[in-house]
Amino acid sequence: MLFAIICAVLAYRKANDTGRNGILWAIIAAATFIGTQIVVGLVVGLALGLFLGLSGGTEADFDKYQIIITILAIVLSFGTTWLVLKYLDRVPPEYTTPPPPPGNFN
Repeated sequence: MLFAIICAVLAYRKANDTGRNGILWAIIAAATFIGTQIVVGLVVGLALGLFLGLSGGTEADFDKYQIIITILAIVLSFGTTWLVLKYLDRVPPEYTTPPPPPGNFN
């Protein structure tokens, strides 16, 4: 949770520096960090549970892999949040109005 808050603060600062909505990007960064952990934990845990269930594994076998799943989820959370922060490093192009059409000199 601490890292999600740190990511939100970093995203808020970067978004404000590049002229974006800081609060929105802080929420996006925190949700990305937490959401990636949840999704990876569920998907890998479900796949491992199905594999162990079909191959005759026990619940103790599942507990052996719990720390590996947790570390994988945290590493992927840092990776996806890094991608969000990397996106915020790009300065959006400023909108300029097109020049007026040339005058009629006839």
